[in-house]
Amino acid sequence: MADSPPPSDHLLQVQRLFVQHQQVVLYYILIIEPNLGDAQDIVQDTFLAVSHKAETYALGTNFPAWACTVARYQALQFQRSRQRRTERLDEDVMDLLYGGEIVEHEALLYRTRALKHCMTSLAPKALELIRQRYYLGQMPEEIAPAIGWTPNSVRVALSRARQILRTCVARSLGSAELS
Repeated sequence: MADSPPPSDHLLQVQRLFVQHQQVVLYYILIIEPNLGDAQDIVQDTFLAVSHKAETYALGTNFPAWACTVARYQALQFQRSRQRRTERLDEDVMDLLYGGEIVEHEALLYRTRALKHCMTSLAPKALELIRQRYYLGQMPEEIAPAIGWTPNSVRVALSRARQILRTCVARSLGSAELS
């Protein structure tokens, strides 16, 4: 059995960058796949994919953005393979955390803290709806019978809660608008 050739310098540099930015990748994946164990598995899959695609990365460009793009595809593939698309966070919730772009680790932590703080300002019923929808992965049609509302009423209440969160996070971050 022949030995495989040693990894290229480019591959090693890309792998070092991945290890350096692994936390950012994990936080990004957690937005798509909130289960920590599954997210950690996806990080490992992403490392393999990044290693496989290393030659397509141009050194000196925004590595976290490139790695998170690869991670997004890995997470979506993971969810499709486990038929878990219903547990994926809505795009507008991802935007609350990311503002529609890949951000640096500190900025993500700051946004996450702002969102957690803003969630404490929600009315108890709104907080429960957010929990059922985004933490438990329930659809409005599943939530409605349990609380005696129509699915449309649940959608409207969730929309209002998201708007309250969006406004609060924007205020906390000191910007006029996140979306």
